[in-house]
Amino acid sequence: MKKTRVAKLAITLLFGVLAVNAPAQPADSLRFESNFFQSIRANQVDSYITFGQGFGNLEPLIFEGLISPYFLLRTSRNARWGATISAAILIRMEAEKSFPVRTPSYMPNATFYHLISRKSDHVQYVFLTLMHHSNGQDDSFINDDGTYNTKTGDFSTNFIELGAFFNKAVLPFTNTREYFRTSVEYHVNFARSPELEGAYSFLRWHNSIRVFRFPLPKSTLKKLGYKTQAPQVQTNIKTTWMFGDVNNAPFFDLKERFNLSITISYRPKVLDDVSFFANFYTGKDYYNMQFMHRINVLQFGLQAYAFK
Repeated sequence: MKKTRVAKLAITLLFGVLAVNAPAQPADSLRFESNFFQSIRANQVDSYITFGQGFGNLEPLIFEGLISPYFLLRTSRNARWGATISAAILIRMEAEKSFPVRTPSYMPNATFYHLISRKSDHVQYVFLTLMHHSNGQDDSFINDDGTYNTKTGDFSTNFIELGAFFNKAVLPFTNTREYFRTSVEYHVNFARSPELEGAYSFLRWHNSIRVFRFPLPKSTLKKLGYKTQAPQVQTNIKTTWMFGDVNNAPFFDLKERFNLSITISYRPKVLDDVSFFANFYTGKDYYNMQFMHRINVLQFGLQAYAFK
């Protein structure tokens, strides 16, 4: 029974990864999508599933999986405003007896976008994100022995994120597109676990560069009458600096304040909406009650492209 249950959950998650980011409209209609909304798609978080826990100091896992469907809201193809809503869920199935999934991360969010500038292929916009992050538990945050209750402790926080997103050609290739993102994340003191005070950063600065490599150069694409195509290779480099009181750490304590993520993914020609990826991450654990741990891990898995 246990193996059957695990198999069903794994299959469900895999199909979720394959399907949640699939285009909601026929491929032909994507020829006419504006650069603004293409850039919004490039700003989305990709759903994924890993093969085990990877290499590093994560606990043994069957898989880690993010299901992050998003719904793009717009009034017209050429609108200067847009919005997305998502009910993202991050889970880790542990390689233990009965294969438990303890305290998933629930991360519903809504983001609003406003186009600032659009010149040819160069797009600039600002965005505002409202997000909730919790684990669906209601037991004590701290165990009787003073340790964090990582199994049933009540983790909850809410934050707003304000940032800018733009694309600018920096590589000397005709079939790449580069996107830059910078934002400030602030956790408001509303329905927030009070035990996070002094141990969890409530102010964070995020930066990222995302490079898409396409099968065809732009000149060839225009001759064929298309404006968009699915990228074949994606590289995403993200950094986070955490401000505030974090375990009384000095301001320049990289171990407590700096996170780095590097992801490279490849989409074979035989696959339309999914790619293979490798991710290296070093920094504070992003999995709710595990936030106090610093992890260094190299993971491999399958990833869905939000960018279409």
